[in-house]
Amino acid sequence: MPRTTVVIDNDLLAEAKKVSGIKTTRGVLEEGLREVIRRARIEEILSLMGSGIIDMTLEELLSWRETDLEHE
Repeated sequence: MPRTTVVIDNDLLAEAKKVSGIKTTRGVLEEGLREVIRRARIEEILSLMGSGIIDMTLEELLSWRETDLEHE
């Protein structure tokens, strides 16, 4: 795994640790990256709604996503 040096706002990092309950900087950063990816995937799926490629309502999609998250 590569090592990377980054400059991070200390207040922002402390707040992220506090609200997430994650104790390590690495943990907070990895969770942030997972959240960025999750949001991008949801946006991609939402952009397909109405195209005929995905035949789901928004409520069905969100329910499916919540069920998927429970299995991770």
